[in-house]
Amino acid sequence: MRRRDVLTEVALTGGLVAVGVGGGWLTFVVHGPGAGLALVWAAAALQVLTAPVVLLRRRRPVLVGVLVAGSAIGQTLLVLAAPRGLPDTFLSVSAWAPIALSVAVEAMTVQGLARRRTAPVWALVAVLTVLSTRPWEPDLGFVINGLLHSAVAPLAGLYLAARRRLVLVLRERAERAEREQLLLAEHARAAERSRLAAEIHDLVAHRVTLVVLRAGALQVNAPDTATREAAEELRVHGCRALDELRELVGVLRRDGTAPAALDERPAPALAELADEAVRAGQPVRLVEHGDASQLSPVVGRTAYRVVQEALTNARKHAWGAPTRVDVDYGRDQVRIAAHTGAAGRGGAGPLPRTGGGTGLTGLRERVELIGGSLTAGPAPGGGFQVETVLPARTGS
Repeated sequence: MRRRDVLTEVALTGGLVAVGVGGGWLTFVVHGPGAGLALVWAAAALQVLTAPVVLLRRRRPVLVGVLVAGSAIGQTLLVLAAPRGLPDTFLSVSAWAPIALSVAVEAMTVQGLARRRTAPVWALVAVLTVLSTRPWEPDLGFVINGLLHSAVAPLAGLYLAARRRLVLVLRERAERAEREQLLLAEHARAAERSRLAAEIHDLVAHRVTLVVLRAGALQVNAPDTATREAAEELRVHGCRALDELRELVGVLRRDGTAPAALDERPAPALAELADEAVRAGQPVRLVEHGDASQLSPVVGRTAYRVVQEALTNARKHAWGAPTRVDVDYGRDQVRIAAHTGAAGRGGAGPLPRTGGGTGLTGLRERVELIGGSLTAGPAPGGGFQVETVLPARTGS
């Protein structure tokens, strides 16, 4: 039981006890000591003894209703046996029966019990109503006071229970509508992913395929060895780009989730990435310490993407500047530090200086997803640096 529920139960029980004692005390204040006051105190004592019963209303609502209604009948019979005037005062100042009856009836109604199960409670409420209104002494004051003491409280309990059930139904409908809205949004995102995948495949794959074909034709018809080697390298890079593009399109069509086979594929060697950059005319120095074979496939691919992004940014924004990449394969962590100098060769590089920093943003998200950290910014001695710390192994 939550703390709030416990406080509610304690407050309700304590309130009923206080109401029982207060009703007897107010009757004593109004009439003073005299004959019949003992019967009033007996009725108040019965209220105090019955008050803890309401704690069982959620588990045994019918039993609680019977006990509360029976206790109210007993209290009414006791005060009716007192001298004239005491019953009217006690029934007017004591709010125990209305509160307890409304609470018991509300508990029964909220649980939606069958009528035959709650029939004993309503029968006792009818008896209490007859005794409280005293039809054998017709009087408008008796009737109004008696109804307030007996029948009105259960009706209030019915209203409160109906209102609570309505609130629960409206809440369930709101939650269902929210879930349906989320499903519609997910469906719309999936449709947009499929559309983007088709667009990427139709536009980019077509152009890259043409480049690969032209590179293959150039390799066959090249007049010298250097041209053939350059054409072959261009064709290989184009084929790799097509493979990665197919993987990207597949991920988009799978709602962003990569297949298990892709997760277990080992990452390419960082040395190959550095050699490719050097052959493209970029001054890159890669220094590795430790054993890279201990890395899990996910960490290895993430480290590859970090170095790849660092070298790409160096080509775009500092063409000709020397870039040093230090990779330390520790037992529990992998540390990568890529530093690009400030001085370039001057003039425009082979790649346009475009981009809004989304590459580093996406890379940081990818690093943090496996429990790592990435910082990027100007280096103290000039230039730009990217520092990354990755766990050596993940659960992937």
